[in-house]
Amino acid sequence: MSMFVTLPEDAILEILLWLPVKSLQRFKCVSKSWYACISNPKFMIKHFMSSNHHEFLLISHLHPVKRQVFSSLFSDGLEIRSKHFELSYASSNQEHLSFTQVIGPCNGIFCLFDGKIDDILLWNPTNRHLKLLPKSQVEPPPDAYPFDTCVGFAFENETNDYKVLAYKHMCLPSSSTVAHAEVYTLSTNKWKEIDVGEEFQPTGNLPYSSSKPSIDGIFSWFEVDNHVEKVIFSFNMKNEVFKKTKLPDYNGIPSKRVHGSLTSLKNNLVFIHDYPLGGISKCFDVWVLGEYGVRESWMKQLTIGPVLGVTAPLGFWKNGELILEDGQGKLVSYDHITGDMKDLQARGVVYILQVLPYKETLVSLKEAEEESDSPFSVFECEEEIISLMPSSSAN
Repeated sequence: MSMFVTLPEDAILEILLWLPVKSLQRFKCVSKSWYACISNPKFMIKHFMSSNHHEFLLISHLHPVKRQVFSSLFSDGLEIRSKHFELSYASSNQEHLSFTQVIGPCNGIFCLFDGKIDDILLWNPTNRHLKLLPKSQVEPPPDAYPFDTCVGFAFENETNDYKVLAYKHMCLPSSSTVAHAEVYTLSTNKWKEIDVGEEFQPTGNLPYSSSKPSIDGIFSWFEVDNHVEKVIFSFNMKNEVFKKTKLPDYNGIPSKRVHGSLTSLKNNLVFIHDYPLGGISKCFDVWVLGEYGVRESWMKQLTIGPVLGVTAPLGFWKNGELILEDGQGKLVSYDHITGDMKDLQARGVVYILQVLPYKETLVSLKEAEEESDSPFSVFECEEEIISLMPSSSAN
């Protein structure tokens, strides 16, 4: 005679925390109690924060026929499993759809922004849910028009809420530049204006950056401030306050001549300074920020290189591998301990590639997607398995 063994609820919970998102989505059908448990926001966060799950790499790049493609990569050390997605827009006129910036992730959710048509979306690549944010009803400064916009995205832990920052460079009839900032909150589905203040007024266009990291609810990006210095602006989504941090001191070299990128490493804000070392080799100084707004709190963690034939650092993945692009828009990973370089089999346009590590999440945007009647959709193009072997030693 068969017997059913009933496990304690705590044991069931611990088992569920070890399962991948795809399995949990199926197991919602087991019982009402399992559905309630898996759908609970606290369980979703606990599941996401557990260290039992793989880290993926989201790549935003261009297909050979000039279509933007998002690739989700998972590597087990010997091969890459890759899924490719495309963002489509339900309109007969596709010409206005420019290259979409990817911001995040926050708890496995990304923010997509197309500066040309001013649409902002939230996206979960695990279940392909999308939410199109409503248009802001906040009135900008009179007679001012935006010519550049920085969009930020962060998760606010205390309120368990997602927020989006739209920081707009606006031109006045006098040709002077003024900043206008608004914050969107997911729980209210509304925008509100944020006071910028004199210290955080920009000068000219946004400096280029492939990554604008969000760490513990604080979003950071490059700006040229009103003293014509290249600096880091940060916005705390909890208290909705701006801070400005100067770049590390490079023996008096003007900040506008210091090249590099922002990223995160072990939940810290990192500035990767890249500089040529002669010929086609480059070195990378990795600086970690101790306290926002305090220049003296920068600490140089390590120097990587020289590395041959690469143009820019894009971020870190897994065990501290540095992700780089070369002069042909090829994506590679570099192990600074062994010197091994691996081709990640992704191509793009130089200085447009984006790479963003993330973990899968149970967070659903489905209800919000249905309410917003979004003209956007994401569909899976293909799946492939790529052999992954070191292509060369960089030293």
